[in-house]
Amino acid sequence: MIGEFSNVKIQGMASAVPEYTEENTNYVNILGPRRTKKQIQLTGVSKRHISGHHQRTSDLCYAAACPLLEKLNWKSDEIKVLIYITQGPNYILPSTAFFLQHRLGIPKDCVCFDINLGCSSFNVGVHVVSALLQSCDVSDKALLLIGDTASKVLYPEEPMTEDAIAGRMIFGAAGAAIALEKVEQSNLKFMTKSDGNGFEAIIRHYGKGTTMDGTAVFEFAINDVSDDVNVFKDHFGLKEEDIDYYVFHQAQKLILDNIAANCKFPEEKELRSLEEYGNTSGTSVPLTVCANLNRFSDKERVKLFLCGFGVGLSWGTIFAEVPTENILPVIETNEHYDDDKIPADKLAESNILVIGADQMMGENISRYLSSRSANVILSGFDAHKLYDIKEDLFFESHVIVHDKSDPSQSDSIVQYCLENNICLHGIVFADKNMASDKIHDLCLRLQGNEILQTEGVSIVLTSDMESLRTQDSEIYYKEKTALENILSGIQEDIDDERIRVNAVTYDEEKLDLTQITGNGQEWIEKFLQEGCPSEMNRPLYIGRTLVYLLCSDSQYTTGLLVPINR
Repeated sequence: MIGEFSNVKIQGMASAVPEYTEENTNYVNILGPRRTKKQIQLTGVSKRHISGHHQRTSDLCYAAACPLLEKLNWKSDEIKVLIYITQGPNYILPSTAFFLQHRLGIPKDCVCFDINLGCSSFNVGVHVVSALLQSCDVSDKALLLIGDTASKVLYPEEPMTEDAIAGRMIFGAAGAAIALEKVEQSNLKFMTKSDGNGFEAIIRHYGKGTTMDGTAVFEFAINDVSDDVNVFKDHFGLKEEDIDYYVFHQAQKLILDNIAANCKFPEEKELRSLEEYGNTSGTSVPLTVCANLNRFSDKERVKLFLCGFGVGLSWGTIFAEVPTENILPVIETNEHYDDDKIPADKLAESNILVIGADQMMGENISRYLSSRSANVILSGFDAHKLYDIKEDLFFESHVIVHDKSDPSQSDSIVQYCLENNICLHGIVFADKNMASDKIHDLCLRLQGNEILQTEGVSIVLTSDMESLRTQDSEIYYKEKTALENILSGIQEDIDDERIRVNAVTYDEEKLDLTQITGNGQEWIEKFLQEGCPSEMNRPLYIGRTLVYLLCSDSQYTTGLLVPINR
């Protein structure tokens, strides 16, 4: 489809990226220096801006939209069309466009919906919005929001195979806002094409990772896309002097170099952003424009040849003149909107009490359980430490600070739970100094005060006894027997088959208890720089085991002692 609109104008654009950047050289200890260098040279990507776990694509689009609307001095009731294009919506339903309409304060007289599309989002989006504006009045306005967070901070448990890392080194996260208006005598040329025969070239099935036929995508880009650049120019009689700059989807350097060679346009007229931002999917066209603002900021208007191509397979071009004063420099932000988020992992809506949360293992456990959506009740003696941890947890958490004159900890825990109407779904004993009789007493008192959830509670003890296994086997087996006796004793005295009692043992000397704070950025960087040492992974094995024992998956498991010796 090729044509033009004589009454639509791109009035401005803005782009936003996360503040956090990831250097591709971080992966040298996994890929090796030779492959890492080759990967960077081949793709042209040196670093990327990536989102934290809680920052969504909609956050980046909102961050781009607000300053753009302010710059244009647009009133919210003038916006009649709001289209959001992404491959990562906030929800299965409704369209995230409605959420953004709400955040931006756009009133009811506006059509809103999402489009699921990737790297050709810009040209398709401008085409769709322009078509919708045909049914609007002159001076009515539209907002096109495009974004993807194809690259986020790694979760520590994610597999870091060489192929997965090599793929990750291409992609960045970004969001963009493009403002369009229905005006008289303003020309916007477009071409939009798709080839469903290539639907499997880039595909992601439910529950699976994205796969790509690299050869098919490369051939598509250097043939179909390159050919249609010339078709577009010939159709509209565009000469080289009519075009100030070319901007293509920033797929990777090899593809862009081949398109440039095939299309034979002057090298200095092509804009790129690949080295700094990577492949940012459909956002890469407007992001590249914003990132190169200094190249044309002396012009009043800039004539842009804008081409997107990718998943579908789909591709197309927009040729438009844009006022440079309304093209904003790239915005960096780590802001995220959380009010609409709900816990959705295995321990969602579970209240888990961690005894000894101010100790190294207790802190590690508390952070891990919170990452699995648990509401963690942090119990310990160090108030400063406990509140520091609480500040860093995303989901609901509580702090119980004990007086050192009350080593049993029972009184303050029982009192706090009763006063705050907290029913516990699980208890983890991570305090290495807590005597067995105190553990026993606390469990009975919590049950006696009906603080334990009647539908089933998991009580898990932890012990660092595995260090004794090779040092002194006789003492080790005595400790093991004593721990098993504690488990059975609690189980017998509670006398409720719905309450499970288990234990996890570990060797503290084999653990690197570097805490996974915030988005885990520092942990991931250290993990990669040190060559993915097993010592940093072992606490994660403990965390996974605890999640299993605390959630309903283990409803028939009790009296089990699980050693972590990997």
